[in-house]
Amino acid sequence: MGHIQELYPELERRGARAVVILAQKRKAIREFLEDNPYPFPVLADEKRQVSKDYGVYVKVNFESINIARPSTFVLDREGIIKYIFIASIQTEYPPDEDILAALGGP
Repeated sequence: MGHIQELYPELERRGARAVVILAQKRKAIREFLEDNPYPFPVLADEKRQVSKDYGVYVKVNFESINIARPSTFVLDREGIIKYIFIASIQTEYPPDEDILAALGGP
């Protein structure tokens, strides 16, 4: 989430919005957000259904169990996906310029 938080001012400047969906329990997210507030919605995917629907769910791999890969989806105003990034590992993020290019404009 930290990556999107850093990029968020530029997203706002371009008229974009961010939403983070975490494959975690609501209680854990709520407790984390009490000390680490974010300027955008953070949603819980407790049953991992959204993660599965978007193809980012990982049942088991070398670094995790029952989790979602870090992913970025850029949708246009009509809800059409314009950009997808799905990480190979938990610490991988897309280049900012790729996200911003998907938004279009200056």
